[in-house]
Amino acid sequence: MNREEFKEEGFSGPGLHDRTGFLGFRFPLFLRAERMGLLDGGSGLVVAPTATGKSFIGRAAIHRALQRGDGGTHVYLVPYRALANEIYESFLEELASTSWRVRIATGDHQDARRPEEADVLVATYESFDALLRRSLLRPGVVVADEFHLIADETRGPGIEGLFARMRHLRRLSSLIALSAVVENGPELAEWLGVPLLEGSAADRPVELRLQGRWVERLEGALEAVVAESLAEGSQALVFCSSRRGAEGTAESLAPLVAERLDDRRKTELDTLAGELSQSDDAVARELAELVAMGVAFHHAGLSRFLRQRVEEAFRQRLIRVLTATPTLAAGVNLPAEVAVVRDVFRAEQVRGRFRHVLLSSGELLNMMGRAARPGLVGHGLGLALVEERHRGAPEVRALVTAIEAGRGAEVRSRLPESFEAVMRFVLATVVERGETTREDVAESFRYTLAHFQDRQPIRFDRSLDADLMEDIPSYQRVLESRGSIRLLGAEAVSSGVRARVGSGDREYHVQLSVGGLECDCPAASRYYRGNVCKHQACAIASLLFAPGVDEEVRSRALYTCGHLFGRTLDLGTRLNVALDLLTAWSLLERAPGGWRATPVGEVASTSGFDLLLVHEVVGRIRGVEKASYRDVARWAVIDFFSDDEEEARWLEALDPWLDEVDDSKFRLPERYRGDFEQRLGDLARVARLYEKAAEALGKDDLAEAAREAAGALEYGVHPELVPLMALRFPQLGRARARLLYSRGVRDVNDLAGIDPDRVADARRMPARVVAQWVERAREIVQARAVAGADREEAPAELDELLARFRLAPEALGL
Repeated sequence: MNREEFKEEGFSGPGLHDRTGFLGFRFPLFLRAERMGLLDGGSGLVVAPTATGKSFIGRAAIHRALQRGDGGTHVYLVPYRALANEIYESFLEELASTSWRVRIATGDHQDARRPEEADVLVATYESFDALLRRSLLRPGVVVADEFHLIADETRGPGIEGLFARMRHLRRLSSLIALSAVVENGPELAEWLGVPLLEGSAADRPVELRLQGRWVERLEGALEAVVAESLAEGSQALVFCSSRRGAEGTAESLAPLVAERLDDRRKTELDTLAGELSQSDDAVARELAELVAMGVAFHHAGLSRFLRQRVEEAFRQRLIRVLTATPTLAAGVNLPAEVAVVRDVFRAEQVRGRFRHVLLSSGELLNMMGRAARPGLVGHGLGLALVEERHRGAPEVRALVTAIEAGRGAEVRSRLPESFEAVMRFVLATVVERGETTREDVAESFRYTLAHFQDRQPIRFDRSLDADLMEDIPSYQRVLESRGSIRLLGAEAVSSGVRARVGSGDREYHVQLSVGGLECDCPAASRYYRGNVCKHQACAIASLLFAPGVDEEVRSRALYTCGHLFGRTLDLGTRLNVALDLLTAWSLLERAPGGWRATPVGEVASTSGFDLLLVHEVVGRIRGVEKASYRDVARWAVIDFFSDDEEEARWLEALDPWLDEVDDSKFRLPERYRGDFEQRLGDLARVARLYEKAAEALGKDDLAEAAREAAGALEYGVHPELVPLMALRFPQLGRARARLLYSRGVRDVNDLAGIDPDRVADARRMPARVVAQWVERAREIVQARAVAGADREEAPAELDELLARFRLAPEALGL
């Protein structure tokens, strides 16, 4: 069906479907959104509880825009890769019979190379932000899902900066922001300049009861809830605050669930458990034992394969109880009638010490809302268990009241709290605008939620010296010492700056890092904990303002002080410091009208890494002329890990991984396979940062070494095997790729031209498996020949090819 036929069929949006069937027309909220004009090119902020149809509103708006023939690329934004993949698959399914092009951008190998050629783009916020600066993408309808995460300490500042700049540069023609229940929806709508559509629990097509239950013992109360759920034939999700908590809870509930399994489920679960137990991964074997008993755990430490198998078994209603960390609440839809939050506190580590932090009502409601998903179950209970010993705490009682009333938390900007985010905001502003003045930066910042909620004037008339040191009382003692307290020396280190400070005839050691200030003097460790001692004050003042300090040391001191004291500085001072530091690190350069981005600055603005790491990468590239792919791989490990012990574990594992040693034969640097895979992806991204930065600096040989390092890290092979591994064919692992290579198969073209029986090995590589690879390879080669026939369409067709066959670009030599 082509675009015109699609229109003639009268598709209008409410019949959007996912794997559960046609659902959109059943949502009352959908009908109100339609009456508001949100599906017809309008803009709005939709604030409503989970399972009220918010995502269907966003997807229908994009379908309607396609139907109308609206120009631009229509974008669906989400915070997480897993959710992006789910939305992407839904669009592919819905538009399978049309000629519209659907692409994805999450920062991995599936990303579109020419996103401006797509009709629909599903992306994470960070990937979309980067695409806006490095492509010709012109947004059409923009749907921003999980918009309440703008209040997230880590992700929020970047999301806020993205929308502030898009609004300032008028790049939003239609915005539909979708948020869970928050207290200040009208304020957020006013900031965005869009109408507000508020929903309530009455908009849920499936009833969900919310309850906070005071209990004496968590374990006993949880067992009672699960037993009742099983007796009713229901499935239960249990949210725990940690991975070990999820695993331990699953183990404790397993006997209770196992005794209630029927023979059919036992047989099917035994089969699944047998499959999982074949893994060399110890955690997979532990999981297999529980799966046989009808219970499983789920967290980000599991491999993607294990997570998918667990989710599939739960959807098939084989697994009766699934324990999980809150990551499962990030948009994954599962058929649970009961969702229990076991832990309303989470443990956070602050400077080496753990403290318990009470979850917000919004976080709890999101987890509890995983029950009663429309089209999956007919009713639901969301339950938070709270120990009686906390009843005396007013904030805990208020939390229970809020979740039972379905009230979310207030969204406040986190941008002022992060100097890194301020720096990235300034850099992105200059990259997007071109030549930029201070006032241009200030004007862009006035579009942020931070400025909307705290409209302090932006002035550039105060020096950093005056603004910073007035907030450090101990500096007065340095001035009064008349040189007795003095800087003896300093050096740049990976975490910041290490300095030596003299005080009379004594010497003390001061550490400045993003994590905090340290000094080995008695006052800092005993009396001034949490404050700035006089030796730290001396180091700060001398490193920032005294003559004769090494410029690299000074810039790192400026970076760490921006993090440590940014909130106490005037806003204009913070923006000035960001401009100065970006210039010192050669990410910006002075221009007649202000500043402009350097080629390396443009790379940094789209990298997704903190700017100190980018600075270290650029410094290393400037200092070398030649390097091997193994050199770059080691640099990636050293640059990425700030913890010395973690770095040492990864350096120890690096050579056997790159040498294709079976990973059961050496000690993996991470306990969980999923963490290992995630870190390999991170290290490959660092290597690609080296590649892009080397290209920007004109060092082509180094860029090639970095490109090889990225593939070697990602797949654990020598560079010559990367084209085969990048095909991502089922059952084509490292050992079989090496066997194919030894028999003359170098890439997809070679694979398409072989006789499967000739290269097969009865024990290591059966002919039936090779035949499947060959058939797939021939489809790819034929499709690529068609894609390259029209030179004008070739780039877009290449994206189509990569998306259709789920290939990494290296598979095609790109």
